[in-house]
Amino acid sequence: MPIEYDSLAHRVTVANHGHVEPVLISRGRVRTLDGPPALPLGLGRLAAPHAPDGQDRPDGPDGPVARTHPFTRGDVLLLVTDGLVEARDTGGDFYPLVERLRHRFEGRPAPGPADVVDFLNTDLPRHTRTLHDDVAMLAIAPHAPG
Repeated sequence: MPIEYDSLAHRVTVANHGHVEPVLISRGRVRTLDGPPALPLGLGRLAAPHAPDGQDRPDGPDGPVARTHPFTRGDVLLLVTDGLVEARDTGGDFYPLVERLRHRFEGRPAPGPADVVDFLNTDLPRHTRTLHDDVAMLAIAPHAPG
């Protein structure tokens, strides 16, 4: 998932290639950075290997659309793999990532990236006893200039 952070414009641009939607924690709110659905990187070529103009397009004719979002001091952007959101509890329910983040962080002072990762490292094992896929997470935040 290509992500570009523009520190001068205080924004982040995301082009989602079929990954789990990034989650933004900002000003006491938790929300996903949704965009139009797109096939995983490189698979668009299988759906439409050649454009009408004869040019190869590795992501197909309807590749991911880059979306730009405000990203300022105090915000945290969370990226996770599908192994986290597909972790199941004993009843077979998936881990409710956004719901759990809202329960913990919504309406509260801004967390730091480590706070978010620490919370997930504690909360996910409460949801599932066994992971059946890899789990990776990255939480980032803009820093003050200087």
